[in-house]
Amino acid sequence: MSKKSTPPFRPCQMANQSKNNISRRRFFGVTGLAAAGVLAGACGKNPASPDTKAALLQQPVSPVSGSRIGSGSASSKVATATVNNYNYQALKENIQASFEALGGLGDIIKPGDTVGFKLNMTGGASTARKTPRDHGESAEELYWTHPEILKVVGELVKDAGAGKIYVMEANYDWESVTDWGYEAVVNYLGAEYIDLNKAAPYGSFVEKQVPDPLTHWDFYYHNGVFYDLDCFISLPKTKRHYGAGMTNAMKNMIGSVPGSKYATSGGLTRTKFHQADSKYAATENLVRTIVDLNRIRPIHLAVCDAIKTADNGEGPWNDGFKPVTYNTLITSKDPVAADAVGTVLFGFDPTATDKTGAFAVSSLPGNWDGTDNYLRIADELGMGTHDPAKIEVVDVTVNTGVVKRG
Repeated sequence: MSKKSTPPFRPCQMANQSKNNISRRRFFGVTGLAAAGVLAGACGKNPASPDTKAALLQQPVSPVSGSRIGSGSASSKVATATVNNYNYQALKENIQASFEALGGLGDIIKPGDTVGFKLNMTGGASTARKTPRDHGESAEELYWTHPEILKVVGELVKDAGAGKIYVMEANYDWESVTDWGYEAVVNYLGAEYIDLNKAAPYGSFVEKQVPDPLTHWDFYYHNGVFYDLDCFISLPKTKRHYGAGMTNAMKNMIGSVPGSKYATSGGLTRTKFHQADSKYAATENLVRTIVDLNRIRPIHLAVCDAIKTADNGEGPWNDGFKPVTYNTLITSKDPVAADAVGTVLFGFDPTATDKTGAFAVSSLPGNWDGTDNYLRIADELGMGTHDPAKIEVVDVTVNTGVVKRG
């Protein structure tokens, strides 16, 4: 299959480092994040200290501001909300305010539409069971989609007129769904759960062709449900990743394909996505796979959880994996912009050149090779906006009076 030629990607040189710096106070000024000291330098990271976080929790939460951040010529909008817990009331009011700030859901959901949610549940039940012991927090607080966020967004989607609702993930085991509350939420919503590692309820997987693919993968296997959807919503954790640098709404699509089709020696690990070829190194192939998967199954809405999350990797198996708290929800109809704001939240410049910033070898404590900036690649393909100067960030925080306990 013929491929469109692409310009070479050059690694950043020291002389270019100044271009990767971002004014985080300008970008997040009205959200209170910069003042709280949550954000760090563009080429490093230094989350708020426990004392600073504790002080932040005692401060009154700002009302809806409608403030605009950027150059004044924003082409994408992102709503952020400060939430310090997973209380149903706090989530409901702040996510609803986020949707309203984005113009509501009427442009992406019509009465009777079929809507799909992609969860983020990397790993399996055995690892999740050890997480509270090893890291002091549960899997859904650190590196899985929280079931309360699924519940709230599902309710709001139904209020917008959705008919059939699918909840989807390529699970390592069924216990991940049943033992952490996801099955209960699916039943509450009257939804249907789809294990993306299986073709059911279809007879076989769809082989979805990629137009002018960025890698050697001309097509990807998908459960057919993806192409029966009128609206597709990604519900990720915002966190770091060994291989992609950052994982958020777009990276969540790696879990949309059946693992067995991309494993090198059995299992569900998708190790073939982490291999080099004659054109690209392994991590460079991975990030282009992320982009191609988003091209064939675009995301209409991203609701990204950085209330509680983790640094130094996507799961407890990574070197240096540790809990961090950003008390932030990020919502956008532009997943590239949502991921860019999530990157800033972690203290990195989303416009950084390849192999720098969040995509640099030095940005994670373990062994990885660094990678190319897939946010830039997506922006260059017209998939969304990754430049903070072109993103309108609106603080929609609603103070529900709910305080964090414990």
